[in-house]
Amino acid sequence: MKPDPEPSISRVVRVVLGTATIALLVLAFVAGRQARLFAAAAAFGTIWWTWDFLMAHVFLPLGDWMMGTVVGGGLGPSDATIRPTLDELVALLERHLERPTSQKVDINAAIRLEEIYRTVRPNPEAARRVIATVCERYPDAPELARFAEGDGVDESG
Repeated sequence: MKPDPEPSISRVVRVVLGTATIALLVLAFVAGRQARLFAAAAAFGTIWWTWDFLMAHVFLPLGDWMMGTVVGGGLGPSDATIRPTLDELVALLERHLERPTSQKVDINAAIRLEEIYRTVRPNPEAARRVIATVCERYPDAPELARFAEGDGVDESG
């Protein structure tokens, strides 16, 4: 366990328990090998070891997990490389449209894919195709009304 460079409650407790253990051992030898002092040194040593073990294997990991949950890390890794690339996102959204699932999922996938084709990857034909596909599937969907007014895709964006 790497020592902390800054003072903390855990460090203070470790120093107190360690000092008490060593002081009682020295005192036990100086006072003529008294069994009570050896027992007290053993008790402080046991508490010291238990404190270190609980801090390293229970309290610190639990505190890290709680902070990660509160701050937003959650239980999973917070590595940015696990986020999908734009190509992977486009492929995922296109798969949603190839195999219809539910109206809500299909419409959301089509709208997101249309936005990508219109703004990030300028391809108005692909954007119109995506919206036309979902409009044929769900002609009465209120979410698609804004696309029906302007013959599909708004190209101003």
